[in-house]
Amino acid sequence: MPSPAACLLALPAGVEPVLLDSAEGAGLSSLAWSPDRHLRGQVHPDGRDLKRWPLSSQDPALRLQEVSADEDWEFDAGLPEIGLGWLGWFGFECGHAYEAFPWNPPYPDGWPDYHFARYRQALVWLPDGECLLLYAQEDGRDDRAEALRMFAQLEAKAEEVPPFRQWPALQAEIPSAQFCAAVEKLRSWIGEGELFQANLAHFLSASFQASPRHLFAALRQAQPTAMSAYWEDALGHALVSHSPERFLQVRGPLLRTEPIKGTAPRGNSSEQDEQIAQQLAADEKEVSELTMIVDMARNDLGRVADVGAVEVPSAGTVTSYPTLFHRVASVQARWDPRQGIGALFAATFPPASVTGAPKVRALQAIAELEARARGPYCGCLGYWLPGALPRADFSVLIRTATLSREQIRLAVGAGIVWDSQPAKEWEETLLKGRYLKRP
Repeated sequence: MPSPAACLLALPAGVEPVLLDSAEGAGLSSLAWSPDRHLRGQVHPDGRDLKRWPLSSQDPALRLQEVSADEDWEFDAGLPEIGLGWLGWFGFECGHAYEAFPWNPPYPDGWPDYHFARYRQALVWLPDGECLLLYAQEDGRDDRAEALRMFAQLEAKAEEVPPFRQWPALQAEIPSAQFCAAVEKLRSWIGEGELFQANLAHFLSASFQASPRHLFAALRQAQPTAMSAYWEDALGHALVSHSPERFLQVRGPLLRTEPIKGTAPRGNSSEQDEQIAQQLAADEKEVSELTMIVDMARNDLGRVADVGAVEVPSAGTVTSYPTLFHRVASVQARWDPRQGIGALFAATFPPASVTGAPKVRALQAIAELEARARGPYCGCLGYWLPGALPRADFSVLIRTATLSREQIRLAVGAGIVWDSQPAKEWEETLLKGRYLKRP
């Protein structure tokens, strides 16, 4: 069977594909298409709430829990539990359902604030290259014939991914001086004791007439990443996500999150790489940033975890990626899954690593300074398989571009603490956007 990228390119228009991709080959990749149910919408403030910043009038995660409440997804023995079920994303503004912070104008081009759909057919690639066709059966309904038809079509039409030459010429939408002034403002609030850290972001953008699918396929070849993803709806919106960060993994009673903080560029040789990695591992500022986020993640999971059931297997290790290094930690917990995905997201969303500490004050600060909606950026994307032992896996939507109306937008951010240097933080944000440049 051809590669996931080749099959993505071969799918016809309008089938709303979702590709969850472990392109570096260590995990599973899945390509789903033609969903039969949808859940999407905008979050809005509740005017009856008298708080300064009213909460959303709806809870997107609770809506997902409610629409899938009668489902219990079971896989035949030996099959990988990925590809089918509810696939989609929650945008950053869904955080208004759980915490009070300033409302900004909606994300442009008619983007929803969240979008999930139920998929009953998918291809799944195993690490050894074997490809499986999965399809769902329910109350006498059998999707086998439709799945086999598309499988045969993809097998016949999919070709090697052609070269890609239309890389976007991304430019910052604000001057560096504006970002640096916002960093200084955050530093003043930190100095006054209002918060300890905040993740400040800005947008890069460009015109883009090429195929979003082709862009993803090119990135997959040039810079494989463990939690990359491609999503597309029927209204001309596409997400090209090259995320390295896991937000939440659910395996029945087990929860895991893997926050990232600390960034350094790759060197020009293996010797330089080793030196840079050692410096990042010993950098007090970067270590303290991740330590704060680990504490937040422990607290968030602790809101739904069994008493005494939160652990930190790793407080931070340096991990290499094609264009940079990151410090990555791991926090895990046990919980009672009968609480549901609504309670889980109320406790943990938005992700700790892309907000700040303490979370609520950081949300308020960055919404005020950025003065625009983040859209999908810093939300999460993945799958939800409801049932007595639910399964889920969500990435943090960083390194994620939105494409619509021949425009590409990429938000990039940096964690700001007291000893942050504004110019250095600006350069860090640009480094994080480097992966979208021509190789």
